[in-house]
Amino acid sequence: MFFEFHFWRYFFNRGYLLENLAETETIRGLKKRVGFVLMSTILLYILMNIWGMTTTSLTSLYVLGFLDSYAIARWISILGIVLWALLYFSFHFFGVSQLLHILTKIPIRFAAIMQLYVIATLLIEKAVLFFVFALLGYSTHLSFLSFGPLAAQFLDQSYFHYFFNQFSVFTGVVIAIQLQFLRRFTTLSTPILLAILLGMTAIFAAVVALVSVLPIDGFLSGGGF
Repeated sequence: MFFEFHFWRYFFNRGYLLENLAETETIRGLKKRVGFVLMSTILLYILMNIWGMTTTSLTSLYVLGFLDSYAIARWISILGIVLWALLYFSFHFFGVSQLLHILTKIPIRFAAIMQLYVIATLLIEKAVLFFVFALLGYSTHLSFLSFGPLAAQFLDQSYFHYFFNQFSVFTGVVIAIQLQFLRRFTTLSTPILLAILLGMTAIFAAVVALVSVLPIDGFLSGGGF
């Protein structure tokens, strides 16, 4: 028995999707949907880069009149952001799927489908931020959808600002999606699954926050930490 996988058809009707996945051995159309989400990831990152969300450091080249250097830097920046988008997609699709497969014994093909919906949810969050920042004409390091701005009001350490910036309304949606799949295809109890998901989210947030506060640019230029 085979099942034709339609990504958007089941985005808000995952209960029906889970029933079909549990009763089928062959999933058709998965590679096509993976390619679609991957291309959407790359396109969104390129659009954000072109608009300037990740190219603040290049502005000085343009202001000082180094137009040739600025043009080359922009092309290099676009190449870099494409590689970053590939890394971002690979981490969530392959890395997290494999990790949850190891921790919860969820079949890897179901974990992969689950992570496709996770990536799509995260892309929607980024698209909302991009749309609002484009309307305002500027961007910020902290997301207004997260707890980062709230943490900045009460905590002085920038590390905690970036840490809580990883927790937003969409983080709850992501955990809900993962929990829905894991409860259907694993035998672990809900409290254990929640502990695993929350623990992973906290660890990932801690790593991202650490990378965000490290003076990597200065270190690479020889200035040290």
